[in-house]
Amino acid sequence: MVKPKSQSADDPITRAFIGQAMKVHSAVGPGLDEEIYHQELVTALTAAGISHLSKPRRDLVYRGIVADTFEPDFVIENHFIPELKCLRGPFAPEHWVQVVCYCKFWRLRTSLLVDFGKQSLIWDRFLYRSHTASLPDVKLPAFVSNPSLATHIIRAVSECLDEIGLGYRQTTWKGLVSAAIQSAGIKVHLNPTATVLHHPHITMPSLVIDDTCAVLVTALTDGINATDRATLQTHLRWLNLEWGIVFNFGKTTADLSFVQNPKKKPPADSGRPTDYL
Repeated sequence: MVKPKSQSADDPITRAFIGQAMKVHSAVGPGLDEEIYHQELVTALTAAGISHLSKPRRDLVYRGIVADTFEPDFVIENHFIPELKCLRGPFAPEHWVQVVCYCKFWRLRTSLLVDFGKQSLIWDRFLYRSHTASLPDVKLPAFVSNPSLATHIIRAVSECLDEIGLGYRQTTWKGLVSAAIQSAGIKVHLNPTATVLHHPHITMPSLVIDDTCAVLVTALTDGINATDRATLQTHLRWLNLEWGIVFNFGKTTADLSFVQNPKKKPPADSGRPTDYL
């Protein structure tokens, strides 16, 4: 995945879209609600004969289970994906992650971030390049109380990674990991909650697997770091689970790391620490 700094539009379809976006920006003016620009651009593209899908909503399905849902602003002639913004500042990393996911899902190489919030229309062109990766072979630590379960989890996630490839955001990969593990016949709690000190029903972003361990998913980062491990330790502590796994689906590589419960018990009066939904 690459992010070119050039704003060039070197093909006629892209140039035509940008031309229509500039007309809309000029007619409406900057800084209004994003939906106004979207509606006007739908009208302009239709009048110009530019084939497009407006806010197409599609599910990412893995082995019969919906892992995530995507809804870009436009898909242009099966050619590229423009995403509209109305910003006070520059494009942010999360905007880049958003269009990367859209390009991967629709299997398109090019996307545009288009900002109607400035005095002049701003756009930035992105090129998507797919990457494949495999999880590393790891030795199960001694603290893993159910080696068979751990092996089945890793196998299911590895198969999913082989089929899907890198490029999706954290929430998407969380859904994919959940779907992969469920498709292997293993129970997954998507939204575990716990009582933390005197605060009941605090949602933990991990997945609880077979009431035995927790899985934390990260994506499009440079790898698993100390904060990721500490975060999973916190989840294990309050969910009263012995061990867990951090999976990272990075920009070009994938990794996993086992984490052990730090064995710091919640106060006796805090109530039962786990409440799976």
